[in-house]
Amino acid sequence: MRFDEVAKTRLGVLLFWLSLAAASGYLLLFEPGKSGFFLACPFRKITGFTCPGCGSTRAMHRLIHGDVIAAFQFNPLFVLALPLLLYVLLRYTDAAIRGKTVNPNKLNAKYIWVLFVVILSFWIFRNTPFYPFVS
Repeated sequence: MRFDEVAKTRLGVLLFWLSLAAASGYLLLFEPGKSGFFLACPFRKITGFTCPGCGSTRAMHRLIHGDVIAAFQFNPLFVLALPLLLYVLLRYTDAAIRGKTVNPNKLNAKYIWVLFVVILSFWIFRNTPFYPFVS
């Protein structure tokens, strides 16, 4: 990587982590659905059904306050996927700091299909009246 590309990548990573810290601070102070400014899910507003991301903001709020069980109840898929998301972000940050080229992920198609089926299944089952998706 050239020096200007490395600097831009590092700046982008720094801005991302600062934004994440600011959003976390906001979530620490304000509870989604009760105070602060939080957008409603457009899919839920239009259809009345929950999407795979519904409850993620409330789950993050509970995680920041250390309540993993409540976070899991709001959105289990988000809580289970969070370690993987953090790993990817930390790996990208490490590469950016060291000035290494970040290789694009070359994920095998079968893993993409598995991820698709997991998300789609979660989406369908969380809209059923069965445990643990009963409101």
